[in-house]
Amino acid sequence: MVGPDIYVENASAMWRAVAPDTHLVQAYSRADLPRMTRLVLREPMSAESVSRLLDQAPSTKSVVVEDVFGGHTALPASAARILRMPVMVRPAGTVPAAADETVRIVEVKHPDELVVAERIIVEGFPVSALLPWRRGEALPPHLLRVSHWKVWLAYRQGEPVAAGYTYDDGRAVGLYWLVTSPEHRSAGLARALLTRAVRAYPDRPFTLVATDAGLSLYKSLDFRSVATATWYMRSPVSDG
Repeated sequence: MVGPDIYVENASAMWRAVAPDTHLVQAYSRADLPRMTRLVLREPMSAESVSRLLDQAPSTKSVVVEDVFGGHTALPASAARILRMPVMVRPAGTVPAAADETVRIVEVKHPDELVVAERIIVEGFPVSALLPWRRGEALPPHLLRVSHWKVWLAYRQGEPVAAGYTYDDGRAVGLYWLVTSPEHRSAGLARALLTRAVRAYPDRPFTLVATDAGLSLYKSLDFRSVATATWYMRSPVSDG
């Protein structure tokens, strides 16, 4: 059975694509964005070690440490809060195309369209560490030149209303930040976008971390839980 390592390696590679100066060691990968630091554990760590990683990030940034190796019952000293979500994997294979003539799914190719997708993601999720939204922080324009990266944008009756992105590391495809604008939810847009993404990679398994809002969709498309991700989160603790 495929384990959580498939997600760990994909997420580590994905963040290296976002932030090319990502720090990668045996135990973790660390990506630094202007207002956010993201760490993905690549092996189990103690609560004390997680606290040290949180402390090493600049105090002016939001920090998330992702742990898929079981997490801790006690909150590490430097963490403000934790989230626990299922890590899910879908075996390779295609799915039927979504049939809705009012919805059009595109792979983003142009910088202006990338900005539209980025804003939907940051404001729709919302990604609190990146609010207020600033162009190019979550999805820098250089990603359009990364061959294994695809940003997907859904239009409904000509209006951009849902977005997400995938990263193919050669072993699996990771799905990240799939979101629909609040006023267009429960209309099948996330399903249409995810279906299009899966059909683009019929020979690859997919992996993701699921929020409660997306869990039923992922289960209906044959994603299954393989672990629980624990996210240790710390907000900025100073302005300077």
